[in-house]
Amino acid sequence: MGSKPLESGEPCVRYDCALCCYNTRMPLTRLDINRIVKLGYKVNVFAEKTNCGWRLRNIDGKCFFLNGARCRIYEHRPYGCRVYPLVYSLRERKAVLDGFCPHKEEFKIRREDIKMLMFILRSLGETDMF
Repeated sequence: MGSKPLESGEPCVRYDCALCCYNTRMPLTRLDINRIVKLGYKVNVFAEKTNCGWRLRNIDGKCFFLNGARCRIYEHRPYGCRVYPLVYSLRERKAVLDGFCPHKEEFKIRREDIKMLMFILRSLGETDMF
């Protein structure tokens, strides 16, 4: 298993990788939306409502916030982006590293990361207010 904390995004930066930002379906919590709105963005510009809640909007097949291989709001990015490539597998009924991430083995999963993932999952139903 790797050695870099998930939230550091260090392997992503080192390899100039933003693969997970293309055709993203990253869900947004109420806290994510509020944090990004406080930066001056309008909800309907960076997010889209689906039957499962809110998620990041794609423009031309990439996340609204992606600029080259960098996130324009990196310090304020959604919680799901912070813990990626950690995802919850419904089939396995546990937190796993997403096979889509080419650098997943370089990340270290901590207990706090799994707690954050579970917090995100519980929080997703609270975004109907927008």
